[in-house]
Amino acid sequence: MPPADEPSRPTRRSLLRAGAAAATTLTTSAAGCTSLPPLGSKPTYGRVDVPDAGAPDYRRWLPSQSVVETDDDWLITYAEPGPFDGPVPEEFVARRGFQRSELDHFGIGYENYDRLVTTNLATVIEAEFAADEVASTLGETRYEPDGSYRDYDLYARSDVPRRAAVRDGVIVWTSAEHHRAADLEATVDAGRGDVERYHEADDAFAAVTEAVGASRMLFVGGGHPGLATEYAEMGADAFRIGDAAYQVLIERYPEDRAVSAERIRRILEEQPHELTSEAETPDVAVDGRHATVEARVPLAPDRDRDPIRDPPQVTWGGSFDAETRTVTIHHEVGERVDADLLWYDVDRPDDYGEIERIPLWPDGGTVGPGDEATVDLSDSPDAVGVQVEYGTESVGSQTLFYYPLEGSE
Repeated sequence: MPPADEPSRPTRRSLLRAGAAAATTLTTSAAGCTSLPPLGSKPTYGRVDVPDAGAPDYRRWLPSQSVVETDDDWLITYAEPGPFDGPVPEEFVARRGFQRSELDHFGIGYENYDRLVTTNLATVIEAEFAADEVASTLGETRYEPDGSYRDYDLYARSDVPRRAAVRDGVIVWTSAEHHRAADLEATVDAGRGDVERYHEADDAFAAVTEAVGASRMLFVGGGHPGLATEYAEMGADAFRIGDAAYQVLIERYPEDRAVSAERIRRILEEQPHELTSEAETPDVAVDGRHATVEARVPLAPDRDRDPIRDPPQVTWGGSFDAETRTVTIHHEVGERVDADLLWYDVDRPDDYGEIERIPLWPDGGTVGPGDEATVDLSDSPDAVGVQVEYGTESVGSQTLFYYPLEGSE
């Protein structure tokens, strides 16, 4: 059995969230065998009839980099969450679960989102809801009203700095933990068309997003993992789901750095993990400055999944008592969670990403809105933070919340 394509593989995780150490404890036990051949052997290539993509309307939420004065490699995630019907590929399930774990709960529910866009600047949720519904949910948390911007009501909190702009049908949300260059106002302005947008200023992004369109789930950006990444200007990785699932990889290259279809095939043979583990019969095409790989992913019978693949959507909060050196973790609103699946880890400067999972609610039961747990740091003078982990001992865990001690005293 070849190495499984688990969501913790670094090339994949850099798409899911830049620098995401949080998911590195996921193991391969839930991934299964790959349909691609062993490393170095030739897959069978064939023609794949991929369903048409939707229009890349998500681009409206992305201001040009000059508007926010950043030259970071941007990673953009687009999803059409909808209900979780299954069966779908394991990689799709893992990506969906990672998105859920990052989001606060706004009283709507991930499955009810029509569209979800995440950039370096913000996350945008589009769905059918009234602003008053979200305001009511935020009122049960430590979010506080923070004025208005354009036609949005603003809310903010300081434990882990987060902000939300809310109007009927739209939430623009920023988190210091998840957005490297948080900028709520620039995202709102782009959505309104008040500033230049990324695709209007960057030819590579415009071309790749026009080619890949919208899919059930999509990652696109300059810092992508993919095919001939040493040459590429921009790349995209998408899942479309119909009678089967289909994965689409697209890259764009500079005018003077042509990459042949044969080169792409060699890359697939040397690095088969760039396609999800269940992918069959990849179809490779090169057209000018673009390389495209399309693969069909059969819909295997659905089966019970480990809870880590379907994490809860919860708004978590934290507080630190410097005198007693204790951190209190608060479940404010959202789904109830099996206490046996909740752990904590004390983050130290020299632990190199290692996660020690200690029961957060050792008495068992379920944890819901209003519940609290206290972490004693009196024996951990070098602690820099506490993170809440979700998962089982046999599979691993996924980080739900990180509370930094810096600035808390």
